[in-house]
Amino acid sequence: MTASLLFLGSFMLSGSLFAMAMLLVTRAPEKIFAPNPRPETAPANTGDAAELRRQLAQAGFTHPDAPRYFQRIRIGLVALSVGLMTAAISFPELLGSLSIERKGMVLLGAFLPGYFLPTMIVDRRRKAWMKRIAVALPDALDFMLVCVEAGQTTDLALLRVAEELGPVHPDLSAQFHSLTEALTAGAERQDAWNRLAQDTGNDDLRQLATIIVQSGSMGTPVAQTLRVFSADLRDRRVRQIEERANVLPTKMTLGTMIFTVPPLLILLLAPAIYRLIMTH
Repeated sequence: MTASLLFLGSFMLSGSLFAMAMLLVTRAPEKIFAPNPRPETAPANTGDAAELRRQLAQAGFTHPDAPRYFQRIRIGLVALSVGLMTAAISFPELLGSLSIERKGMVLLGAFLPGYFLPTMIVDRRRKAWMKRIAVALPDALDFMLVCVEAGQTTDLALLRVAEELGPVHPDLSAQFHSLTEALTAGAERQDAWNRLAQDTGNDDLRQLATIIVQSGSMGTPVAQTLRVFSADLRDRRVRQIEERANVLPTKMTLGTMIFTVPPLLILLLAPAIYRLIMTH
């Protein structure tokens, strides 16, 4: 009885700590994860550390120490879950009667959620962020085209787009603000645009960066280039929507067969099977 109460208290404590850790990962308090960092404030990293920093920034965790906090949360969850399972298999009243193989499987099952759950949360936030960027890009291109055709330069048009898109598309607006600040600070145009494409991970923004840089270096009209690129982007979006719509009949047919054919077979064959059972 004492061991059961001890395990129950440990389980409730671990649940509270786990909920606090998940709240820290999902809500990102401003004291730990500062929003919208400037490009020059992020320290230079290479390899896996830079990739982890970029993924966390896309998920909304933009503080320079975000990778360290992420690793601490992951290690803490793994240690907490494995420690609780180790304590559980130490008591014969709980899981101590299991074999060694099953105890190893229980410890492995306790290790996997604590290790992969923070990564799954970050990936989910990243996908939502990248989707918002993709949705906001056509509107930004149209507004930038209007500004360029009105006589503004590319930098001024970018600043105006960043200001006007703030209430509607804050994520893309923050990226454009970072780009304008980098250009104002004296960064090379090609490096600033390439960094924007790398930070967002959006292929359309990478193509836009290439177009803007090539237009500036070759002296081609930016307005005509933006008009063609915007029209091509919308055409590709329409084709993607049409592809998804064309797949729907196949998915609906498969679902209809799964949910209608088995009940129909049961209704048709149940009387015959019942008669055969009763006759024998």
